[in-house]
Amino acid sequence: MPFFRRSAAADRGDTLAPPDWGVITERVQRLLAPAYLEGLDARALDELRAMHAACAEAELALSYYRRLAQARVEIIEAERARRERGGSVEELVADLPRILSADSGRSTIANTRSAPRTDPPTIELHWPDHRENLVVDSSLAHLPALDLDELVQTIGALHEFEHELSDLRTQLHHVIDAIERVIVGRRVAGTTG
Repeated sequence: MPFFRRSAAADRGDTLAPPDWGVITERVQRLLAPAYLEGLDARALDELRAMHAACAEAELALSYYRRLAQARVEIIEAERARRERGGSVEELVADLPRILSADSGRSTIANTRSAPRTDPPTIELHWPDHRENLVVDSSLAHLPALDLDELVQTIGALHEFEHELSDLRTQLHHVIDAIERVIVGRRVAGTTG
C-alpha cells in the first residue's frame, strides 16, 4: 500500500503505520516560527523583500501540493464510484477532463488569495514522514489494482493532508501580510531603510 509511511516494523515486512500528521516540513516551520517576524521594523528593505519572496515560494509549494491532493481525491472518489456502478477503467479515463475541471469545486481564481499559478513551484517541500508521497507517487497508475479499503484510507489521508496544507497556507498568509505591512509602511513614509 503506497499511501502510508512505513514504520520500522514495516521495513522488516511486518505492518504499515498510519501517517503521523504532527510534524511539518522544516522550511515552513522556519517561516512560521515567531522569531521569523521579530524586528521587522529594523530590517533592511532588501531583507524584507527576500523574506517575502521566501514566504511566497513556500506558499506556492503548499498551494501546489494542495491542488495535487484535491485532484487525487477527486480521481480516487471517481474510481470508487466507477466500481460501485460497474463502469470500466476506460470510462474513468475518458471522464478525467470532467473530474478535474473547474466545476469540480476546487479553488478557482475567484476564491483564492491571488490568481493560481499553473507552473510548479521552484522549491520542493519534504516532511520527515514523507507524506508528500501522497501526492507525488505513481499510485494513480495502479488505481484499479487497489482494494476498496486502500481507496478509502487514501481518500482519508489525502483529505487530512489537504486540510493541513490549507491551515499552513493560512498561517503563512499572516506572515506575508505582516511583512507586506512593513514594506508598504515604508513606501508610504518614503523610507527604504
